Amino acid sequence: MSSLPYIGGFIFGVIAGLYYFYGLLFTVRRVPLSRYPKRLLLMSYFIRLIPVLIVLVLLVRKDPGIFITFLIGFFMMRFIMTRKIARLTEEQIHASQP
Repeated sequence: MSSLPYIGGFIFGVIAGLYYFYGLLFTVRRVPLSRYPKRLLLMSYFIRLIPVLIVLVLLVRKDPGIFITFLIGFFMMRFIMTRKIARLTEEQIHASQP
């Protein structure tokens, strides 16, 4: 049994996590500037969610183990992105103080 499909599932999870959470970061930064913030949030949600769900469905149909490795990669990116965003926010707060 080859481990290559599981590595691929993990890589797809990382890519999907980057896509989803960078999209979320982009949306959150644009909301204060938007004329229609509700529309922006709703459209962003579906633009981020639909591709990730399509990949999830395709992977579940192929092998549940690949699905699990996808989720590990996806949530690993969530963990990394939340730490990165928190660090960037702290740096911005400290830089704006005299």
